[in-house]
Amino acid sequence: MFRGNKTVSLDSKGRISIPAHYRVRLLGSSGGKVVVTPNFRFACLDIYPLSEWEGVEEQIGKLAGSQQAKLRRVVIGRSLECELDGSGRILLSQELRDHANLERITVLAGVGFKMELWDEGAWSRISQPEELSEEDLSLLQDVYF
Repeated sequence: MFRGNKTVSLDSKGRISIPAHYRVRLLGSSGGKVVVTPNFRFACLDIYPLSEWEGVEEQIGKLAGSQQAKLRRVVIGRSLECELDGSGRILLSQELRDHANLERITVLAGVGFKMELWDEGAWSRISQPEELSEEDLSLLQDVYF
């Protein structure tokens, strides 16, 4: 599980350094291999340990014909498999950086079984408590309050 968030810098080559507390989990669960894919609901990137991503691909493979083909092209075809380098960094393609409007300062947020990579300003806007509706708060109360 990935929890919390950390500000990370995007270097001039398009690399981010995965924080040590996430890196340990990635090395343990998937040998340091991740899959980075555009999030199609928000302007951010999803970063899955390879072992989790394989489950996503398996679920897509269970879909019906044309729907499966479309999702394979759009979702799997736009994803990028990366391996942590010796410094714990991954290199993001320009296409992925453009999708999430990533500039120099980004936020890597652990959201359970995956991480999300956000532009710092976008993260600030979307992660505020006032974004929670009464319905959201009601569901949250049932979960852990």
